[in-house]
Amino acid sequence: MSVAVLSGADGQLPPRVAALARFAVTLTAEPWSLTGSAADELTEHGFGADAIEAATGVVAMFNYLTRVADATGIEFDYASPLPAFQPDLGRGPVARPRRPSWPVVPGEFRTLPRFPAVSEAWQRWRGYVFGSEELLTHRERQLLAGAAAEGCCDRWRADLLAGYEPENAAESRLVEFARKLTLQPWQMRAADLDALREAGYAEAALLHAIVVVALQNAESRLAMGRAMTGS
Repeated sequence: MSVAVLSGADGQLPPRVAALARFAVTLTAEPWSLTGSAADELTEHGFGADAIEAATGVVAMFNYLTRVADATGIEFDYASPLPAFQPDLGRGPVARPRRPSWPVVPGEFRTLPRFPAVSEAWQRWRGYVFGSEELLTHRERQLLAGAAAEGCCDRWRADLLAGYEPENAAESRLVEFARKLTLQPWQMRAADLDALREAGYAEAALLHAIVVVALQNAESRLAMGRAMTGS
């Protein structure tokens, strides 16, 4: 359904499905542009508060999963009746607005309160991904998360991490990696991981770097989606 929305053919979809697809596309491609009208449209089509929060969480999590897949080169290995999606790999990222207009969404919107078990699991994983010293230092993780938050126009999180700036070539490679995986995940190549290897990062550390960036992308979208829809 999102393919139809992206191609301008959402009129072919049932109105309820089209509204949900438009929300998913906006939260993925331009989360900073969401307004209360997104929630109004979903409500008009029968989505309650629980459903809107669930939809926000699903979109956020897929922004995590797709970045892990794009960065690691995972390919589909199962048959599907659906037509293969052929993305435009040459397209650029959506233009970002100037920083003063970025939404400021505080920490309380970065959970799923209507789904306590999911929220608890999310917070446990978040604590490990952003706080661990395993394979990557705490500072390196904050550099990665800060670059991803900047790319998402997540002002609250970006401001929180603004004190972290790369101090050497290896850290600069991390930031470049985080920016590309955030802004243009469809253009990730093996060379992007090779650049981190050449900078001295161990093989297992590469997956940690990917996960930090992917989780920050998910969290930023969860926060902006929940704040803008009032869920």
